[in-house]
Amino acid sequence: MKCLLKLIFVTLILFVFVIGCSSPEDKKLSHFNKGNAYFEAKKFKSAEIEFKNAIQIDSRYKDALLKLGDTMMKLGQGRQAFSAYSQVEKISPDNIQALINLTTFYFLDNRLDEANARIEKVLAQDKNNIEALYLRAQILTRQNEFEVAETIFKKILEIEKNHIFSLQGLARLKNFQKKFDQAEALLLKAVDAAPNATQPRFVLVNFYLSRKDLSKAEEQLNLAAGENPTNADIQITLGEFYLKTKNTDLSEKSYKKAVEIAPNKVKPYLTLAKFYDIIGKTENALAFYEKAIIIDPENISAMQALARYQYKNKNLDAAEKQVSEIMEQRPEFYPAKMLQSEILIFKKEFEKAMQILTLLEKEEPNAPRVHYFKGMCHIGLGDPNQAAASVEKAVELRPGELKAHLLLADIYFQQRSFDLAVNQASEVLKLNDSTQRALMIRANSQLALKKYKEAEQDYKKMIEIGPDDPAGYYYLAYLKSSMKQYDKAEDLLEKAYSFDNQRLDVFLLMVEISMAQKKNERAHNLCTQQIEIAKDNKRFQAIVHNIQASIYVTEKKFNDAKTFYTKAIETDPDYLTSYSSLAKLFLAQKELKNAIDQYNKILEKNPNLAPPHMMLGTIYEMDKAYDKAEEHYKKALKINPEFGAAANNLAYHLATHTNKYDEALQYAKKAKEHFPENPSVMDTMGFAYYKKELYGNAVNEFIDSLKQIPDNPVVHYHLGLAYNKKGNIELARKELSRALEISSNFPDAEKAKTLLEELNKE
Repeated sequence: MKCLLKLIFVTLILFVFVIGCSSPEDKKLSHFNKGNAYFEAKKFKSAEIEFKNAIQIDSRYKDALLKLGDTMMKLGQGRQAFSAYSQVEKISPDNIQALINLTTFYFLDNRLDEANARIEKVLAQDKNNIEALYLRAQILTRQNEFEVAETIFKKILEIEKNHIFSLQGLARLKNFQKKFDQAEALLLKAVDAAPNATQPRFVLVNFYLSRKDLSKAEEQLNLAAGENPTNADIQITLGEFYLKTKNTDLSEKSYKKAVEIAPNKVKPYLTLAKFYDIIGKTENALAFYEKAIIIDPENISAMQALARYQYKNKNLDAAEKQVSEIMEQRPEFYPAKMLQSEILIFKKEFEKAMQILTLLEKEEPNAPRVHYFKGMCHIGLGDPNQAAASVEKAVELRPGELKAHLLLADIYFQQRSFDLAVNQASEVLKLNDSTQRALMIRANSQLALKKYKEAEQDYKKMIEIGPDDPAGYYYLAYLKSSMKQYDKAEDLLEKAYSFDNQRLDVFLLMVEISMAQKKNERAHNLCTQQIEIAKDNKRFQAIVHNIQASIYVTEKKFNDAKTFYTKAIETDPDYLTSYSSLAKLFLAQKELKNAIDQYNKILEKNPNLAPPHMMLGTIYEMDKAYDKAEEHYKKALKINPEFGAAANNLAYHLATHTNKYDEALQYAKKAKEHFPENPSVMDTMGFAYYKKELYGNAVNEFIDSLKQIPDNPVVHYHLGLAYNKKGNIELARKELSRALEISSNFPDAEKAKTLLEELNKE
């Protein structure tokens, strides 16, 4: 018994020793072999772990890096695959497989110089490498070097007579050359060369579709389905064909057949879900997205598809939850992060979205979608120049992206860069000549450029495309109105009004045309009629009362105007424009207390508005209630620190009515940041410098101000004060005299007279 125990003990010692002494080489090989086994079994996540373990032991293990790249491709992680192949290239610059894989990446990213450089290295080692020759021919085709590409495809076919992709490549060249019979023959040869493969037949189907030969396309798909009754992908392609040909019943039947054939695979469920989403059966779509996830709860593609479906249907909470679940599994999953940024943009959380997009840009600097959505963030953050730069980059990277051109056209129009807006809208219309928004932007830009004929053509095209849409009629009416062709404008507006009698822009233009023709009674009648039409819409009624009040203002019937502004407030107490309009009327009539009451009512409704505080500051300053004026200017700036006009008024107030000269100069500088060329701001800055006894700086600001407003008596008076303090008496006399010559009753005219008299005595 003792001998037996001793033997067991020795065996255990030897076993531990052998295990403990297993070399790093053995360990990495063990991980590599396990990874290969998982890869062959299509367990790609497990394979990824094993290959990474092997690479952790030996970071230069090129076989493991190559297989890791292949694995990441299977997992849909192109960026990580590219990184793995790039590491192989660094370790072994002549590794053929890494070079070919990298060429494919560079080709797909349209970085053709990088792709060509690697193909040259492969062909230098093996001039008959079919993969390399095929990629070279593909690159040449993209560069429109068709003759050289054809020579290479033919060379491949000499080496391997039934090379499917080369037959298809040659067919594509013949198609470009409009030799359609030859193209068809080559594609049929590819089908015959691989009778059990579906890809060649699908390429042939797409050829027939491009030729609009639907019967042949359908025939080939049905042949494929008959030859491969257990192939769900063929049924999916057949479904896509029927969807393109607008036969939704047969499309649905094919997609359902795919689900029957492969009930345990995710793809058919996702395809059927997408189909239902397209035709508007959202409940069916959701059910099949959820079934796909039940089949494979960890399938990232299914989870991402469901998340995007929820986002598209504005179920933001569900979309965010789904994205969170994806990122728990794959924190760096690019599509999920992209969707996360889009959700944040929709929620107007632009800064958070921008943080994500900035990181995504570092990962993929040439991703057009990232730059497009960065542009949307910049718009939301109020930076149109940066928005334009981002969307311009998106357009550069993907010139055929309609949405990017359209957004850029919109940005240019908002920036009043009308020529650029016309160019971008035209690019949209090249891609889709029925895009109403692009026609509208281009026409409006042409109108701003006074190219009336071109604008009219686009407005008419809008009407042609959407004969029941009031927009085209309205904009053409606006054009006719601007040309004083009122009869034509009114006919067009009547047409627009017949389609939508609660469209505010149409109603407003009808009123404006009546007023332009001095048909005030008609304008009033339009308002009365609109009140009845909009009886269930309090906001619209308030707007109409407000408009009618403004008509009375132009007629100088101020009591009637006040009555209708009051009606507007009573109809919709939350429509703040009515308070502001009434306050301005009170202010014009020097009824300061009433004006103050109206602005206070606005602030009761919304205390976070800066403009009412700005107006209250101005009114209190007029009323010489300087402490209250200062209080409201500061409140305006607390709400909106970038409110340049409030900063200017506060600076002038502090310099004029207090001894807070440092503070006055600080606010004057803030105002000048926003309005560097504004002469009133220059005057404020000069006066702040004057009070700080920086007379040279003050003189420069006043002179700059007078270059723009040479007949302003106040600025001449201020310049006279500054010259006097500098000891330039003659110049002081000249500026004070000029101020009084322009006006003898400006606010400081008496002070100017007194100082001038004193200087004349010297």
